[in-house]
Amino acid sequence: MRNPWLARFYFSLVGAVAFAAVLGGAGCTRWGQPGPVVPTTEPLSTIYVDARNGSDATGNGSPTEPFKTLTKAIEVLSSSKSSPSGVTIKLSPGHYNAAAGELFPIVVPTAVTISGSGYGGGARSGAFLDGSGEDTTFEHVVGAPPRTAYATLEIAAGAGVTLSDVYVGASQLRLPGSSAAYASLDVLGTAIVSDSTFGAGIVSTARNVDGVLVAGGSFTCSSCAVHANDFGIGGLSVPQPTLSPGALAPSITLNHTDADSTVSAKVVDLITDGSVDVTATGQAFERGEYAFEDAFPPVTFVAARGAVDFGGGAGASTGGNVFIGARIGEIEIVRRAEIVSALDDTWNPSQQGSNRNGQYAKKITFGSGASGRNVTIKHDAFGSTVTVGPAPVPTPTPSITPSSSPSPTPTP
Repeated sequence: MRNPWLARFYFSLVGAVAFAAVLGGAGCTRWGQPGPVVPTTEPLSTIYVDARNGSDATGNGSPTEPFKTLTKAIEVLSSSKSSPSGVTIKLSPGHYNAAAGELFPIVVPTAVTISGSGYGGGARSGAFLDGSGEDTTFEHVVGAPPRTAYATLEIAAGAGVTLSDVYVGASQLRLPGSSAAYASLDVLGTAIVSDSTFGAGIVSTARNVDGVLVAGGSFTCSSCAVHANDFGIGGLSVPQPTLSPGALAPSITLNHTDADSTVSAKVVDLITDGSVDVTATGQAFERGEYAFEDAFPPVTFVAARGAVDFGGGAGASTGGNVFIGARIGEIEIVRRAEIVSALDDTWNPSQQGSNRNGQYAKKITFGSGASGRNVTIKHDAFGSTVTVGPAPVPTPTPSITPSSSPSPTPTP
């Protein structure tokens, strides 16, 4: 295994595990024994939360009497008779941390929309979920030892959550030892996210501090900033026997709309175990040793390779990604039969056939043995390719001009 940090992460979380572990329950009792929640009898549509002015003791989730914590709002939602898919939790600007009463990790076990406010001015002026706790659900899924996985926010398996305008991270992160790892967001279900920052507030320089972990789930993010010490976004398949085989492979979809779309980590910005469908458009990959690798050690066997599309591939990416500045190389492929399409992107200039502007004038397909600042494919990664260059110019569809019918000749 090339990177020692990968070996540490792998063996700390999945070494000596029973891979037949399954995800049990809703995952919302990891905090111990929370107090009873009185079921809500009236249907809910919106729950208001205000870390500065709300109260979990006297609030009722209304605009005038909001709850204080997201933890409370999720407990009330889980016990209500409302259809969760139609409920929105609105977070006012504030610091949602343990001092305010949050219990971490905050687990979202059901479908809901969580909408923050004050985004764009930094974590101090927006809705900031700030804290970490032991991620016992992930530990259970992969059979990892206790006290090895930590997170701020988790989307439970089977839950579909829409998230926007929030900061998620841990400004005072203390892991119990070198064998523990942290991710600000853990996605076992489905997360559709926009205008949010992950890894916010992290000041620790410790290893195994990561941004987003997509563990068998689906992560779609429009204009997200991700910061981390090790990997920015990691995707891998995990054992989930209750799901159909076609649902095992996770997916990561990134695009740029109206805010920051940057993935920035010290080691690798985006890493998978080779089984993940990746689609990225308009992203800036910064600061890492690598922008993309498929070197994540697998937890469970998945026969099919994921489709990796940075432009012009199966995910319909239009490219526009920036692969510049990685300290070792931009894309490194170590697995066999990994097919990467990366058309209409910007690369390190004057490297491996690119011009001084970091563009490729024609399509080039790199194969096993390729080595350079832009693309490296290991010699034993047989059948793996990375295709770069301009996107094909669409062929215009010829228009059909209807022929005019001859006017009838009048009969004399």
